[in-house]
Amino acid sequence: MSLETSRSDVRLIEPDIERDALLGVLWLEGESGRSTLALMGVADKDNKPTTLQQEKCRVRGFIENDNQLNWMISYENEVVGSIWVDLESTKHLQSPSLHIMIGSPEARGKGVGMAAVTAVVKHLQAQGYPQVYSRYLTSNKGSRGLLSKLGFREFDSPYEDEDNLVFQNVMKVF
Repeated sequence: MSLETSRSDVRLIEPDIERDALLGVLWLEGESGRSTLALMGVADKDNKPTTLQQEKCRVRGFIENDNQLNWMISYENEVVGSIWVDLESTKHLQSPSLHIMIGSPEARGKGVGMAAVTAVVKHLQAQGYPQVYSRYLTSNKGSRGLLSKLGFREFDSPYEDEDNLVFQNVMKVF
């Protein structure tokens, strides 16, 4: 299922194994990829280059997982990231919990994340969810700013996960 956003140049589209697996490899290679994963809270021990086969499995999981909603973010007709919602709570975060990755550095800072998150939040609200959760690495000022601008509010204290990364949980009530 695709989702329209408030911007004509940003759309949320269904994942595609062949297209998106290759993009995943490209996004996560090199120093830029390591930096992207670190900002998302991927521990150093797990912050390694990926392979085409690993990415095909990851995208297949997006498509087949009944416990997630998944979209790829298209900006100016190019896929630049992904956004997903976990429908089951985890040890650290209640559901539904929203997560986003802008994999293409060229698309960052252009309001793409704002448009994508807003569309998914509206979708969840229309589905009858009373609130949505997310979290950010406390050192990730970009994620903190984006979620704050969209009305997400901090709850509980920041916490350290099993990889010694410090996160802050946030929630938006509809």
